[in-house]
Amino acid sequence: MAFAPAVWLAAQAELYEDDEEAEVNNFPEPQKNYLGDYNDDYLFERFRLTRPCISFITDCVRLRMKVTLQQMNGPSVDEMVIVALDYYVNGILSTKVVDMIQMEQMEIHEVINNVSKVLSGMVREFITFPANGEERANVAHEIKKICGIPTSMGLVGCMHVKVRPPHHDKEAFRNTMDNHTVMTQVICDCEGNLMSVENCCVGSTPEQTIWDMSDIAQQLKHGAHGTHWIIAGKGYALSRHLLTTVSPAKEKADRRFNAAHGMIHSVLQRTITLVKRRFRCLANLGHVQQNSLDKKAEIIKACCVLHNIAKKFSVPALNDTVLETMHPAKNHQVPVVEVPSYAEKSRAAIIGIYFSHSSGNDGISD
Repeated sequence: MAFAPAVWLAAQAELYEDDEEAEVNNFPEPQKNYLGDYNDDYLFERFRLTRPCISFITDCVRLRMKVTLQQMNGPSVDEMVIVALDYYVNGILSTKVVDMIQMEQMEIHEVINNVSKVLSGMVREFITFPANGEERANVAHEIKKICGIPTSMGLVGCMHVKVRPPHHDKEAFRNTMDNHTVMTQVICDCEGNLMSVENCCVGSTPEQTIWDMSDIAQQLKHGAHGTHWIIAGKGYALSRHLLTTVSPAKEKADRRFNAAHGMIHSVLQRTITLVKRRFRCLANLGHVQQNSLDKKAEIIKACCVLHNIAKKFSVPALNDTVLETMHPAKNHQVPVVEVPSYAEKSRAAIIGIYFSHSSGNDGISD
């Protein structure tokens, strides 16, 4: 449920209309189709994406950069996308791509920033929450099939990306794993489609604080997405919309619930792992200043948009069994907040109805 079929079809229709408009206005075509220089195997090996997927991404960027088609002296959109993808996927530019594109270093950085800004601006089109009650029910049904927890429409957590902060500001970026990072709150469904991506913060920010400030939390607060839960990790507090584990779990039913919660929340861990392994630039985004995180946020959001597009094109996932470590660390304490009694009662009702008896294969006997 990363984005509704209607959104997808509208995006394709807009692309086709733009192609016709370009012909009518005699916009110059891109100087060269650089994808033609690669066979399919090399494209996937180098860019971790298939040819149709890359072509669609290029068309999406071209649609939003019409002015580039009229700039005879600047790089073509095809060149810009190849350069940006090479950076996202490999963290550095290959000698082959640099030699082929023939850009200066400063121009390359500008191209990456421009493409990242364009792709990050596509978040509202390709990273969306279920649009109505029926779609929310479908997502909740799929989650319940996996773990038994009902009325939940997503999994929330934070993706940490290493950076190199200035010496005087290192503590602000130090996370609970003692790494210097920026962090971005993401929500995904049980198939690993991203449904929400927030702006990034310094790595020391408590996850609950990010949630409280997030756009999606405000939308839920005002009833925009119904009364469903979001399944949250240990950095969050139980609330009307956040469903957390029971701690301490004294009863067998509580332990069954916690096991089911951990099972489904691991989907978020695998999703974050896939995003960061596919786009290796997220291994380390380099130098950063606390008061200028926008460029880093645009790169992260660009990679998240590309992740959802890749899933839509059924691009094969990478075979990587080493999962990202989820934050916060074990010694982290959730900020003390008053847990509403109705939230505790609602969670207790779920546990009582769905987890009071052993399933026979959960390892927790009655």
